[in-house]
Amino acid sequence: MKRSFYTRFNCFRTIAVIVFLSLLAVSAFILLRPHPVQYGIPTSEKSYLSPDQNSADWPLHDGPFNSTRYSRLDTLNTESITDLGLAWAFGDYLIRGRVARGNETTPLVINDIMYISGPWSTVYALNAKTGSLIWDYDPNVDGNWMRNTCCDAVNRGVAFANGKVFIGTLDGYLDTLDAATGKLIRRTDTLIDRTRAYSITGAPRIAGNLVVIGNGGAEMGVRGYVTAYDIETGKQAWRFYTVPGDPAKPDENPELAAARKTWATNSRWDIGGGGTVWDSMTYDPDLNLLYIGVGNGSPWPVWLRSPGGGDNLYLSSIVALDASTGRMKWHYQTTPADSWDYTATQNMILADLDINGRARKVIMQAPKNGFFYILDRETGELLSAEKYTHVTWADKIDMATGRPVMNPTANYSQTSQTIWPSTAGGHNWQPMAYSLDTKLVYIPVLELPMTFSQEKQLTYQAATALVGAQASPPRPGTPAAEGVFQSILTAWDPVAQKAVWKSEPRPWWSGGVLTTSGNLVIQGTADGYLIARNAQTGKIIKEIFLGVGIIAAPITYEIDGIQYLAVATGFGGGIKRYLPGVAALEYENKTQLLVFKLAGGDIPIPPRLVPDAIQPLPPMPKVTTETLTKGRDLFMLNCGKCHAFRGAENGYPNLWNMAPHTLEAFDEIVLNGAYAYSGMPQFNDIMSAADTAALRAFIINDQHSVHQSAPQPH
Repeated sequence: MKRSFYTRFNCFRTIAVIVFLSLLAVSAFILLRPHPVQYGIPTSEKSYLSPDQNSADWPLHDGPFNSTRYSRLDTLNTESITDLGLAWAFGDYLIRGRVARGNETTPLVINDIMYISGPWSTVYALNAKTGSLIWDYDPNVDGNWMRNTCCDAVNRGVAFANGKVFIGTLDGYLDTLDAATGKLIRRTDTLIDRTRAYSITGAPRIAGNLVVIGNGGAEMGVRGYVTAYDIETGKQAWRFYTVPGDPAKPDENPELAAARKTWATNSRWDIGGGGTVWDSMTYDPDLNLLYIGVGNGSPWPVWLRSPGGGDNLYLSSIVALDASTGRMKWHYQTTPADSWDYTATQNMILADLDINGRARKVIMQAPKNGFFYILDRETGELLSAEKYTHVTWADKIDMATGRPVMNPTANYSQTSQTIWPSTAGGHNWQPMAYSLDTKLVYIPVLELPMTFSQEKQLTYQAATALVGAQASPPRPGTPAAEGVFQSILTAWDPVAQKAVWKSEPRPWWSGGVLTTSGNLVIQGTADGYLIARNAQTGKIIKEIFLGVGIIAAPITYEIDGIQYLAVATGFGGGIKRYLPGVAALEYENKTQLLVFKLAGGDIPIPPRLVPDAIQPLPPMPKVTTETLTKGRDLFMLNCGKCHAFRGAENGYPNLWNMAPHTLEAFDEIVLNGAYAYSGMPQFNDIMSAADTAALRAFIINDQHSVHQSAPQPH
């Protein structure tokens, strides 16, 4: 029987409604489903670039390949790089006062735009082809916050995700910026206690749909932690504390309850414990693990920090966290009961290696303590630990237990001991790199011992270094300083567990490393050179004199078929500049970003320094010996981390050559912060007019002593 017209019409109408609703549902699913995090490159949320892919960009802090700081770009190679010249330079950084701050940023390059940070946590977006400024951002950091830092108003870089740029500010905020305009989207206070001397100088890291930030301040009396925030909403996803807190309060998670068993019950909880995550973090998207490098304890000596001993977890450790929850998967402590400032905050590299005939997913680190570690990054199993530099605090790492075999001379609790490496470490924050071609790791090694001695007592004082020890290097120019204060670039075979080649010595504190598919390894140096070497042999192929020291690491990227090489210049940070051979003693310490290409132009050398005019010697103060001793103690405790004793050249104002008007305004500067914007903070919360009088008297009295002992002209 045939259906009527109305029956057929109703049938078609029903089908149409069903189709319409189905399409609506599909559209809603597409629009509302959770979107994967984009890193500025055409890859899924699961992955950094895999080794068989290429990238014209430098989208992540540690490069596009598993934090290796390796690039597949090869237009710059051992043959062509001899023709390297300047493409463009950027020098329009915010300058506050007359102190040239360290420039430690690693640029990001995403879709032909470069994002860099500068001193005072500033951010700049540049046309990566021409260097022209697109936008800049100044978070207006309070200059008084310099008191809360150990190591200058530096910043190591930004993170990028979903059209947003993230910057950690010196005063503890995580600022989220619109990548197109530089406008502030959101400001998040990351600090748990603003009465404590926290600071941020490290770059944020992206882990899935989260941005993660740590902080510094272990020497200044803080408790370490890292925090993860949702990229889109800014909501805190989790926080992981690296050391236990106040024992009167419950532990935040089971990992801390386990860690507390490795601390003495009468530990110096009032000081904070330390353990800050001030630099390196590395994300493995395939395992969804975030690896954090944990810093030193506060104070340094375990016998002061945790009387009665204990390993003091998770100080000086590599810790693997579930990136979604922040819960610990495994940990490995590189320096149990660390008493030498041997942080494990140095950069970590992910790789796939054949270890003892078995393919392993590994994580590699060369921390301060002088041993090169290879761990299984899934389980934390120790696979290798060999000395990459001169080490005396431990004889070796026991592979059965994973623990160091201690040298008795490492204990300075009763008598002073000279120990290798120094508190600067065999390798500091300047990142090493790993070549997927040569299978070598290139480590910027520091060679220096220090003589350690402990302080007998330690009283907490806010915004003050609380290390509980003295560590003194050999004095430059003396026989004990021969063969030290050197930077060596070492090519390390992680499978054979030995050095393949070592560079000639350069002056102390040279920069981080880049390696490329062009068989190059590139590094800047403290004496003002950019050096390209053959990655297999270490032979110098190209050496460019820049006239300004480099401590940052270079990057490379490509636009329109042209490969560029970029590096930040400007010496400073945690190292003073009075060491022999550094460019900042002879030339203006210019804060800039230099970008090179083949057939580029000449490199302008900064002007030579002009010595400060010698100021008249102030009248000798009439004060007691007790007052002079008090003034010296105040200088060492509060001033010496910036201003060099007796005016040694280090880039900060020479207090042994103050102009008369500076002496007249001494209290206004020191007590009331007249120069706070420039980074000279006020001290009226811990000093009185009587204190500044003693401080001033000590400096002037010592000026007279120096003047009287100096050779007099005939």
